[in-house]
Amino acid sequence: MIVPLENLERALAKLPGLGRRSASRAALALVREPERLLRPLQAALRAAEGNIRCCSRCGAFTTVDRDPCDCCTDVMRDGRILCVVEEPSDIVSIEASGGFRGRYHALGGKLSPVRHMGPEKLPTQRRAMRRRS
Repeated sequence: MIVPLENLERALAKLPGLGRRSASRAALALVREPERLLRPLQAALRAAEGNIRCCSRCGAFTTVDRDPCDCCTDVMRDGRILCVVEEPSDIVSIEASGGFRGRYHALGGKLSPVRHMGPEKLPTQRRAMRRRS
């Protein structure tokens, strides 16, 4: 097999929900239709890499020009209610439901005493320490 195609398949197979066969089909479709599929995907990936980050306040996904994020700056949100989630992607899911109007805090990982993962090793702790200094 062609090495660049194998590399593309391997990279796609690392994505959640894409197994080896699905990644292979996706890779073949991308190289078969570069103008319609591959180039727009490349542009979207570049834009995401350069523009998406985590909010310095809550840890949700935001863009570099909107930090703190829209949730943190929305005066209509109830600051007395806090939803603590593991990852920023959890916030995306909850927001899609439209039912929660409080604030968020994304831990950026899982607490695991067995794996020696305490609060001090989570990204949010490092963010909080930087804000205090």
